[in-house]
Amino acid sequence: MKHRFTYFSKHALTRIHQRTQLTADCIADIIDFGMAIDSGTEPVFNKIHWLIYSAIDKCFFVVIQDTHTGLVVTVLPIKYHQNLAWKVNEVCFSEAKCNIECSDIPTLRQEFSKKFSHEQPKRIQVKVRYLDINNTPKTKGLFKLHAADFNYSTENIPINNHFKNCITEQCVLAGVNLLSVFEVLLSYHKNKSPRIISWTS
Repeated sequence: MKHRFTYFSKHALTRIHQRTQLTADCIADIIDFGMAIDSGTEPVFNKIHWLIYSAIDKCFFVVIQDTHTGLVVTVLPIKYHQNLAWKVNEVCFSEAKCNIECSDIPTLRQEFSKKFSHEQPKRIQVKVRYLDINNTPKTKGLFKLHAADFNYSTENIPINNHFKNCITEQCVLAGVNLLSVFEVLLSYHKNKSPRIISWTS
């Protein structure tokens, strides 16, 4: 499903296939619809450990997710998690199970899709901030990226050599002096602050 926060690394997709009958979309539904239980967070690495219940497997799993990007890095059986990380509070188990058994997931999925199909912009705008000949700050739009390619988050755009080359090429085409550029802005939603990247030529 598009327009959601949660998505999965290749490693996580492999572990899902190996460990549970749930699909990745089902797990994303449980997290994004608020049915997963927060069992703790790794503050240094910004990783939250979601406790979920799988009705089809009749057991619990812990889903480890980056709180900033939405990337799920792995899915662990509960015993594995308790050996490697920490023991989950017993109250969490009953809450996680109740959330699944008492929820109408198909209806939630339908409402979720309708909401985000109307609200989510389809493009991420890439702009530069630079100084003109009078040393006045100016902003210039260069190009747009498909938001779906980056799971609708500017945080998922890699600032690599390819990206930097695109900035350079588009600045030349737009007549912007690269030496005057001091920031790159990645704007996705008009109601949210852009991701700001310092720029040096």
